[in-house]
Amino acid sequence: MIWPVFATVSLLWIGAFAWLFLVRWSEDIAPVDRTYLLREQACIASYRDPEARDRCLLIMELERFQTRSIMVANRVLAGASLPLIGFGVLVYLGRRRTGRKGRRT
Repeated sequence: MIWPVFATVSLLWIGAFAWLFLVRWSEDIAPVDRTYLLREQACIASYRDPEARDRCLLIMELERFQTRSIMVANRVLAGASLPLIGFGVLVYLGRRRTGRKGRRT
């Protein structure tokens, strides 16, 4: 009886978290894009050599990609953490109630 309720609550939790993530994404990414544009201008102003400028811009693009990837990973982990903890607790309580151990011999 508890598993369908747990699955429903977990899906609602993940859905609400995903909706919040999508709604706030443009607000959260704006500072990252502003920083990128400022540092891009600094690269263009600092390096006269085209190869050095291109390397600087490439590093900036990689840094922006990494920042965005970390933001997505943090939100996915935050959204999935409560259902995963609940799943672990339910499995633990189910094994404890039936008296089974984790090891099979």
